[in-house]
This record gives sequence, structure tokens and C-alpha cells, in this order.
Amino acid sequence: MDALTHDVRDGAASRSSAAGKLDSWKEMLDVLPVAAYLCDDAGAIVHCNRRAAEMWGRSPIVADDAPGSLPPRLARDTGRHLGVVDTPVGTFMRVGEPVRDREIILERSDGGRAIVLANVEPITDPDGAVLGAVGCFHDITERKRADHRQRALLDELNHRVRNALATVQSFADHTIRKCGASKEAQDDFEGRLVALSRAHDQLTRGCWDPIDLKTIIESAVVPSTGASPARLHVAGDSIRLGAQASLTLSLVFHELAANAAKFGALSSTDGRVAVTWTVREADRGPIVRIAWQEEGGPEVAPPRHRGFGTRLVEQGLARQLRGVAALDYDPAGLRCTMDIPLSSTPG
Repeated sequence: MDALTHDVRDGAASRSSAAGKLDSWKEMLDVLPVAAYLCDDAGAIVHCNRRAAEMWGRSPIVADDAPGSLPPRLARDTGRHLGVVDTPVGTFMRVGEPVRDREIILERSDGGRAIVLANVEPITDPDGAVLGAVGCFHDITERKRADHRQRALLDELNHRVRNALATVQSFADHTIRKCGASKEAQDDFEGRLVALSRAHDQLTRGCWDPIDLKTIIESAVVPSTGASPARLHVAGDSIRLGAQASLTLSLVFHELAANAAKFGALSSTDGRVAVTWTVREADRGPIVRIAWQEEGGPEVAPPRHRGFGTRLVEQGLARQLRGVAALDYDPAGLRCTMDIPLSSTPG
């Protein structure tokens, strides 16, 4: 009996000591500007701050809280109520690891809802034993609504742009045929319009986020390689470019690829194109140097006149990206070197 009494007293003393250590956290939670709550080592809520009570619509009734639970109707996930073990605290108690930025739907006692990011971090003693946990919610409802509105606006904009490009193509087809322009001129125009549309679709799929340079190059050049995409070699540092740089370079690489398919390396069965790039320091800040190299095609000679493609490569980079392009008509294969300031390609 004495041993049992001793064990009970030790357990009570241990719980009292743990509770005392958790008490020091309560004052800290009360001054936080975010919704925060405190749990004991069994996962039961023992305290919440004013911001949490406001967000939940009521303070938790500690005496009625089961281990690992949160206030009733607190969270839902993908349309279903979370079980106790699936709540942020329940997840922490089950796996023993912090919960970071978990998005859930919080249901208030008054029927209102909020989308929140939930976090749970352990509270340990100097020996590493878990005394409890502190959790917090960050309300992101307005941000999610703004994201939804922005997505809807982008979808509408993208739809209108696609319609506009289709209308332009229809007008152009009719005008070119009526004017008696050559089939080559018509194909060139349609190819450029398709390249612009493809670049725009690429941005649309990524919600206009920056795009990897490798993806930009492959999307613009692979259609000109026929059934042999292996004829294109692409290598360089990982660089993500903003919308303006993506559109400009898509058109530049389309012109280089179209020229290679007509007169250069891609017009020959054994021809290949290599595109490489590096980032280096320059007087005006970091630049990305891109090298286009053709080989295995017919002998190259300088053109008799500067066409639209040449002007787009040289002037497009200069006007849109403050870059410089140099074309070298080496008989063994066309080379094009481009230097573009990274400051003009925000990604």
C-alpha cells in the first residue's frame, strides 16, 4: 500500500510540475496577435487566448474536451468533418511530429466558416520529454477569396486572348489570300502566331508564374525538329523567367528554329541544335549568356538581306529585355549568342 501511495503521489507531483510549466506559456499566448491554444501531454486543450476564442466563436470547455480534440465543429477537410485523430493536435499526438501550415476549414459555433493554416509545435522539458503542445491558427480566408477572384479574372483574360488570337489568324488568312501573298509568307505568319499562342498558353497553365528557361526553349524549338526531339540538346543553370522575358524568348527561339528548319541544321537529317547558357557577372550586374549552335546541316552563308526574323532576334532582345544578340554565320553552322541582364527577366 505504501508503494502504491508513493507511486500515486509521484504521478500527481509530476502532473503538477508539468502543469506549472505549462502555466508559464499561458501568459505568452495571451499577448500573441494570432489565435493560439495550449494542450497538455494528453492532447486536451487547457487554455486558449482571446483571439482563438473570437475565431472559434466560444472558448473551449476544458472539462468536456477529450484528448486530442478541438472545440466542436472546428475543422473540416475536403468537405468532411475531421475525426479526433485527424485534427492538427490529434495528428501531432499520433505521429509525434510538428504540424506545419496545414490548411483546414474552421467551423464556428455560430455557423460561420474560415479557412485557416494550422500549426502545432511540441513543448518539451530540458530532457526532451513532451509536456504538451502549443497550436495556432492563421486566418487566410480573405487571401483565398482574393486568389479565387484572381484565378477567375485570369481565366477570363486567357479566354479573351485566345479568342483574339484566333480572330487575328482568321483576318490574316483572308487578307493574305486576297492580296495574293505567297504560301511561304502565309506559313511564316501563321507559325509566328502559333508560337505566340503557345507561349501564352504556357504562361496560362502556370498562372503566369515564372517559367524555367529550359521549358521555354524546348516548347519553341521541338516543333521544328520533326519526329526527332533528340536533335535538340539543352543544358544550363536552372533559371526561371517572368512573363515578358518568356514571351520574348519564345518568339526569338521560334525564329531561330524556323530558320534552322528551312535553311540550317534542322533542314538536314543529320543536323542538330545545341542551346546552352550560364549566368555570369558583368559591369551592369548578372547576365545570362545563351548560346545557340547549329551543326550537321548545309553550309551556311550570310543572308543577302536582313529579314523579319533577324530583326526580331536582335531588336526584340534589345527593346524588350535590354539584351544583346550576335549572329555568326559560320559555314559549319549558325551561332547566336545572347546576353540578357537578369534584372530585366524578373522571375
